[in-house]
Amino acid sequence: MDGLPIKVAITSAQSLFREGLKAILQKEGSIELVGEAVNGPQALTLVKTCKPSVLLMDISIPEMNGPNDIAAIREAGFETKVLIISGSMDHDMIFKSLKAGAKGCVSKDVSSEHLLKAIQAVKEGELWVQRKMMAMFFDEEVGSYATGHDEIETHKTDLTPREREVLSYLAAGGTNKEIGDKLFISEKTVKTHVNSIFRKLHVTRRLQAVLYAIRHAKK
Repeated sequence: MDGLPIKVAITSAQSLFREGLKAILQKEGSIELVGEAVNGPQALTLVKTCKPSVLLMDISIPEMNGPNDIAAIREAGFETKVLIISGSMDHDMIFKSLKAGAKGCVSKDVSSEHLLKAIQAVKEGELWVQRKMMAMFFDEEVGSYATGHDEIETHKTDLTPREREVLSYLAAGGTNKEIGDKLFISEKTVKTHVNSIFRKLHVTRRLQAVLYAIRHAKK
C-alpha cells in the first residue's frame, strides 16, 4: 500500500444504484471517486480520461454489454481493473465477463465491508469472486481444462499440506499478501506456491484454482 486513495469509477444506467454506491464510497478515506458513466462507451472514455484503478461495472441491466465493454478496456491497454456487480445471478453473463478480463464479481446484496475488500483486492491485481458465485460456473470453467473428474481427484492428492493451506485462503478471497501474513511467509513464497498449485491442477488462472477449491472443500 502506498497510502494514496484508490481511484474508483462507477458504470451503471441506474441512477439510484449509482447514488447508493457513491454514498458508500464517499465515506471511505481510502477511496477517491473519480467519475461515473451510464453505458459502455462512456465507461471507456471515463477510463481513458480519469484513469481509475478500479471500475465498478453493473452488468445486470440490458443497456450494458459487460463482456464487450470489459474486453474493450483490456484491449485498449488501460491498467484499470474491472469489478463487476450483478443483481440477477446471470451465470452466462458473469462467466463471460470474467473470461473477458474482469478481476472480480460481487452481487448487489454484498455488504459495504466486503465491497471495499473486493475493491482493494482487484486494485492489487488479485481475483475476488463471492463464494456463492463460484460454484455456479465451476463445471464449465474447470471442465474445459480437465479431462475428467477422476483426473482432477488425482491432481488433488498431489498438493502438499502447505499448498492446500494456500489454496484454502485463495478460496476465501485472500490476496497473496494477506495469505503470506496469515501463514507467516513472504508474498514471493506465496506466489511460488500458487504457481505450483496451478501446475499440479493443470489450470492456468487463479479463478480456476479457486473454483477447484470450492468444489472440493468438503472432500
